[in-house]
Amino acid sequence: MKRVSNYILLFITLLFIFTSQEPSYSSAVQIKGDLITVEAEGFAPIKDGNKNAARDEARRDAYRDALEKALGALVTGVTEMENYMVVRDKVFSQTQGIVKKFDIVREKAGEDGIFHMTAICQVGYAALDGVLGPAVIDAIGNPRVMVLIDERIGERRPFLSATEGSVLGVFEKAGYLLVDPDQSRALLNIDPEIAYNDPTKLMDTARTLNADVIIVGKAYGTQISGPVRRSGINIYGTRSTVQLKAVMTKSAYMLGSQVMEEIMQGVSVEDSVINGFKGGVKDISGKILKGAAPEAARSIVHKVAYALVGSGPGMPGMTVKARISGVSYKKSESILEGLREFAGKSGGVYERSYINELLEVDVVSEKNVRGVASFLSESGINVNNIDGQIIYGEVNETSTFSSGPPQVGVTVRITNVSSFKEAGAIEDDLLVMIGEGEIEAGYEDNVLELNIISGKTGREIASFLSEKGIEITKSAAQSVEGKMVKN
Repeated sequence: MKRVSNYILLFITLLFIFTSQEPSYSSAVQIKGDLITVEAEGFAPIKDGNKNAARDEARRDAYRDALEKALGALVTGVTEMENYMVVRDKVFSQTQGIVKKFDIVREKAGEDGIFHMTAICQVGYAALDGVLGPAVIDAIGNPRVMVLIDERIGERRPFLSATEGSVLGVFEKAGYLLVDPDQSRALLNIDPEIAYNDPTKLMDTARTLNADVIIVGKAYGTQISGPVRRSGINIYGTRSTVQLKAVMTKSAYMLGSQVMEEIMQGVSVEDSVINGFKGGVKDISGKILKGAAPEAARSIVHKVAYALVGSGPGMPGMTVKARISGVSYKKSESILEGLREFAGKSGGVYERSYINELLEVDVVSEKNVRGVASFLSESGINVNNIDGQIIYGEVNETSTFSSGPPQVGVTVRITNVSSFKEAGAIEDDLLVMIGEGEIEAGYEDNVLELNIISGKTGREIASFLSEKGIEITKSAAQSVEGKMVKN
């Protein structure tokens, strides 16, 4: 196979989910309710003929495999961080109570001296999320969070905000560093109502206090019934409603939002509303209230962490803003086209403005801000500054963007390939799949190793192999690992 000498190497790190394709055995992941169901595999060498010890080690390996697949189902962009291994290892260190069910479907002591185990595992969504959230927060550098709530009972603002305290408690328990809301109000005279309706006005304030994320909200309580006289006591029915929004300080992008409410009965409107805000108490019927404020906060507390690393439920990718100066109109078209190729089909590039040779553009992709900056730098743009999610750069004389599809280097390693003929068939299929690309191949000891240079990403190559009956066991920056599964 011939080598490709000139190509742009794009680093695309993905941890992803495959659904089963008949007749192959692929890494199926299903999320239903509070459980994530995965097929996990474990391997261990049989030392000195001790199959029981190998079986125990294979079981532990399968536990780790189950958690890795479930972790991928929750958040994909975490893998873009160089210290993703730290996050994963922290999750692995706390398996107790996370893997809820472990049903062995196949186990075998192979002639090759390896004990192999396959199991269907159920991983607790909430339990895993409770470990993963703090691990991600720690890995991305403990972002500082500022909380500001406009709380009212009827038309009156209470002296202290029960909602604010509850939200701060949830974020503090999750491991975030917090900005003291009383200090911020005293220093900068912030009106919570204005902050909620127009959080962009808080950006300068938040930067002054070194806050990376702002949680702004409205909490309002109203009387909905009563008073009703029972056993000589007046009973009031109230509704406590909390609305929260998480906003990134650097870009004013909203990371998540949630609305929760609690219906409560009490002996006064104020007490009933406050109890509905913070929860943790019994109402008159004996029901323990969850509390609108902690419930709303818990629904977004880890979304914030996942969004900061470029992913999370419902988010297609991270949005990075680029401001490039010294751009002629013709060059701006070339830059936009190059960025669209970089973002790929799953991303997007949106021109915000072009004024006085200053191009402002939003790039949505599976790459973080440093990944976008690296691409611009490799294409000849002078990157002068990175501020949060904003890249500042300028065009120089050598700025170029390729007109063809970006060339990606992906290494593939497939085990359990029983013959040279089978290895050749896999290589032939990949040659057809990549089209214009090139492949270098090596086959030894039932292992096929490939170096693929093409316009196809690791995700596309892994997906293709999965459809061909090859079980994908790992995907990293520019590598795919899998094994042939024999029927």
